[in-house]
Amino acid sequence: MLIWFSSTNHREIASLYFWLSLAIGFIAFFYSVIMRLSLIWPYSFCCNGDLYLNFVTLHAIFMIFFFIMPFSIGGLVNYMLPLYLNCADMVCPRLNNLSFWLLFFALMLSFCSTIFAKGVFSGWTMYPPLSSYPYSSSISGDFLIFSLHFAGVSSIMSSINFLVTIFSFSSLDIGQWPLFIIAQTTVAFLLVISLPVLAAAITMLLFDRNFSTGFFSNVTSGDAILYQHLFWFFGHPEVYVLILPAFALLSNTLCFLGNSKMPFGYLGLSIAIIAIGLMGCIVWAHHMFTSGMDLDTRVYFSFATLIIGVPTGIKIFSWLYNFYSCQLIYTPLYIWVLGFIFLFSIGGFSGIVLANCHINAFFHDTYYVIAHFHYVLSLGAVMGVWLSLFLYFPFFFKITSSYFTQMVCFGTFFFGANLLFFPLHFLGFWGLPRHYMVYDPNFYCFSHLSLVGILLIFVSVIWFFAHVQFTDNVKCSFTYLHELPIKVCYYLKDNYFTCLKFKS
Repeated sequence: MLIWFSSTNHREIASLYFWLSLAIGFIAFFYSVIMRLSLIWPYSFCCNGDLYLNFVTLHAIFMIFFFIMPFSIGGLVNYMLPLYLNCADMVCPRLNNLSFWLLFFALMLSFCSTIFAKGVFSGWTMYPPLSSYPYSSSISGDFLIFSLHFAGVSSIMSSINFLVTIFSFSSLDIGQWPLFIIAQTTVAFLLVISLPVLAAAITMLLFDRNFSTGFFSNVTSGDAILYQHLFWFFGHPEVYVLILPAFALLSNTLCFLGNSKMPFGYLGLSIAIIAIGLMGCIVWAHHMFTSGMDLDTRVYFSFATLIIGVPTGIKIFSWLYNFYSCQLIYTPLYIWVLGFIFLFSIGGFSGIVLANCHINAFFHDTYYVIAHFHYVLSLGAVMGVWLSLFLYFPFFFKITSSYFTQMVCFGTFFFGANLLFFPLHFLGFWGLPRHYMVYDPNFYCFSHLSLVGILLIFVSVIWFFAHVQFTDNVKCSFTYLHELPIKVCYYLKDNYFTCLKFKS
């Protein structure tokens, strides 16, 4: 156990990230199950509104900071980046180890927010005055703020480590980088730029709660809207931090299915990834159209949001053309790719609706917004996790599954996800606000459909883990990763990493 605690091997650290994120993903998923059970009828499962809001808060924070980010950034980058760059390990392996354990400590602090006090009821955005004293007077809010601090420090250190490793060991020009490295470099830059802003916002909130500073209190000449600006300057780039790795995984999957070194439209895909990352930093206030900003500002953020649809459309059409430009292997991964494109496109279409600042005034804080960001973010990022389980885990951990298992998982997950989130569009059309545990009985018909959908997703997850197989017959070959020039094996000898190179 001490070897695992103190290991600086990138593969072992990646394994720790993978298994921790999957465990927390189960916990976050069960929070959502409790939420859906509480919404099938008034007081049917959860009889306390504060407890329900605590489940809502922890579900979002666990999904974002402790499931998707550790899996798609901490796990995949740690395992695959040295293989792409033909290096034995990261530039700062001890910093890599510290990043993981800071994340683990942040997770423990978030659990403490529920164990030692009543919990946080302000949602994952923690808007003041709901998160300020006296409306949220328990120590739970402080625990959660410190948890986000440690998670942010962990992500910043990991991002700096990744960037230094990429720019130190990459022997290719930037125009020849694999899409995986381009996506992860963009993600690292977004984290380095946006996380300090979140740290500043929650630090000021911490001072407001404990030292009566009044940064976000209108009573003491503060500005509650300032917190929203600071938070969403982090929050919107965070959306692309979560989804860009899934884009790269989808492109790698198409390369694998087509037995090609790079996907169709490599240059366009590369520029689109960078453009999405850059434009994601200048559209944060489209979350604040109802906060009282002037018309000119609303029009700017509305147009800037619509422009993001251009590079996103380039990616969608490039992926679709891959199905016609080469002969793909018809495996269940083929169906998973089509499912990803369909779900992400549905979320993109609803995003175009919400980008209009005038229409957004009617849909803001309704279930329509929940349906939109779950189709784009939740289902997109989670589909990336599924693709990793089927494409990479056989080579990482010798974990395989049959084609029948993969098809059953896809069928139950795809239909369950649509049954869970698509009815929320209609609830949003009817004006049902989110974060409410009890509402008019006329809305509960769709809540029953959503419960059936989340149970189908639960069946898909259980089916996969019940039918996985461990085998040693998987060839440890990474040639399907486009533009990877060599295959690399590592072993530990006399406390030094030795790199064995083989021509592909």
